[in-house]
Amino acid sequence: MTTLLIVSDADIASTIQGDALLNRGEWVSKGMFEDAEIFAHNVADVHMWWLPGRVLFEDQLDLRFEQSYGIKPEEVIFLSRHFAASGQPSLTLHVIGVPGESPHGEIAEFGGVKGMVVPPNPRFAAWFRLMCDAGISHGLTPEFELTIETTHHGPILTTPTMFIEIGSSESHWNRKDAAEAWADVMTIGLGLDSQTYNAEQTGDWWSLDERQRQSAKVMIGVGGGHYAPRHTDVLRKTSCWAGHQLANYALEMERPERDDWDPDTDELPAGGWAHAIRIAVESTRSVFHDGQIMAHLDRKSFKGWQRRVIKRLLSELEIPVGRTVDFE
Repeated sequence: MTTLLIVSDADIASTIQGDALLNRGEWVSKGMFEDAEIFAHNVADVHMWWLPGRVLFEDQLDLRFEQSYGIKPEEVIFLSRHFAASGQPSLTLHVIGVPGESPHGEIAEFGGVKGMVVPPNPRFAAWFRLMCDAGISHGLTPEFELTIETTHHGPILTTPTMFIEIGSSESHWNRKDAAEAWADVMTIGLGLDSQTYNAEQTGDWWSLDERQRQSAKVMIGVGGGHYAPRHTDVLRKTSCWAGHQLANYALEMERPERDDWDPDTDELPAGGWAHAIRIAVESTRSVFHDGQIMAHLDRKSFKGWQRRVIKRLLSELEIPVGRTVDFE
C-alpha cells in the first residue's frame, strides 16, 4: 500500500519534520508534480509531497496525487504545526473534518466543509502511543504535552487521513528535537528501517488478517474538551484503535421545552449533535468495517438527559458504549 506524506513549505514545523525524515536517507527525488517535488522511499512504499503553500484549503490532494503521479495513496499523513493560545509546547495528532458546524455544505473557517468528516487514518491510536515513547526518549517531557486532539479542520479528502503536529507557538515549531521524535515515529510506524515491522503496534490496519480485525476494539470518543483527556487516557491504558473524536463544541444540543419530555422515548433534541455522531460513526465504520466499534463518553462533560439521548442514538446505530476496561 502507498503512504503519502504531505509537507507544507510555508510551515516551519512541517518542513523541519520533513527534513528530519529526509536526512535519515533512502529517499530519492521523483521530480516536480503540480510545481511541488515528490520524494520516494527506497525501502517502503512511502512518498513525500513537498507543497509550496499552506494546505488546509488544498482539497482532494489524494486524488490530485494519483492524477499527477499515477499512484493511488491508501493513506495520507500531514506533517504540520499546532497553534494554541496557551503556548504550551506539545506533540499532538488528530484526524480531520468539521462535524459540528453549520450550515452544512459551507466551507469552514479553517478548511473542510461544515458537516463533513474525512475517513480517519487507522494509525491514529497506535501513533499516539509511539509518539509518547518518542517524546520521552528524546527528553521532551515534562516540557512538552503529549496528547491527541478531537476531529477538526480541513482539507477534504476521501482517503484515510491524519495530522501529526508540533506545537504550540512559533518558539516551538522549529524544535529539532521534536522533529526527530516525529521522525522516529514515522520511521518505526511506516517500516522505513530494517527492524521487524509489527502491523498492530504501528496501526497498519490493512495488513491485519480477518481474525485480528474482528477482535480489534475501535474507540469513537464523544464529549469533553478539544484535547480529549479522558479519551486520551483510554489510548494510554489500552491497545485499542481509534476513529473520530468529538468534542462538546461539535455536539450542540437543545433540550425540548416541554416539562414532560422524556429523553428515552420522545423526540430527539434539536442541534447538530445527532448529525455529528452519525457521520463520525459512518466514517469510522468505512475504515474499520470488520472491527468492534464502540463509543467512549466523557460522562462528566454532559448533563444526565444529554447522556441518555446520546446513548439512545448510539444504540440505534448499534454502537455500544464502553468504559476503559472494555477497550482492553
